[in-house]
Amino acid sequence: MTIKDSLNVDEDLDRVNDLYKELKIHRRKRNYQHKRMRGLKAQRDAFSEEVKLLVIETQKIKNDRDEFNEMVNEFKQLRDEAVAGRDAALNSGDEALAKKLDKKQEKYHAKMMDKAQESQEYQQKIEDLNIVFAKKNQACSTTHNEMLAIRERAEQFHQDFLVALREIERIKSQYDIDFIEYESETSE
Repeated sequence: MTIKDSLNVDEDLDRVNDLYKELKIHRRKRNYQHKRMRGLKAQRDAFSEEVKLLVIETQKIKNDRDEFNEMVNEFKQLRDEAVAGRDAALNSGDEALAKKLDKKQEKYHAKMMDKAQESQEYQQKIEDLNIVFAKKNQACSTTHNEMLAIRERAEQFHQDFLVALREIERIKSQYDIDFIEYESETSE
């Protein structure tokens, strides 16, 4: 080995130590990003679970509202039949029957209005839940997008780590070195 070759080896071994320090920094930065990503994933998953529960709750309320709407339609049909009967009784001159059917149609109308009011209350609950749903869903999406941005950074740090590692391996291979004892952090 010539003096020039010896100098190259020393320079390359110094380079390996610098690369090792760089490698450790990239690994720490990558691992820190992974830690942040795990925290955001837990947040996102919690938001996602809340969204799922809101969907289930909204569906239950919609089913209840739909049941009241069915009752509204039934009472409306009964009312319309009573009105038609009352009108027919009035046309035939049967005042007693017309009065009886008029009271029935008023009763059906009142029940229809009560059920319609209850249906509207359920509709309002659905609309209120939809606002909460939209906010939670947006929070879930925002957290997910933040997580993706962090993943990109982590991937870049990992790529930088691999570049340093490959260069170390290339230098080791060039000099047929199996193991390198790196300089400790405290030595200067």
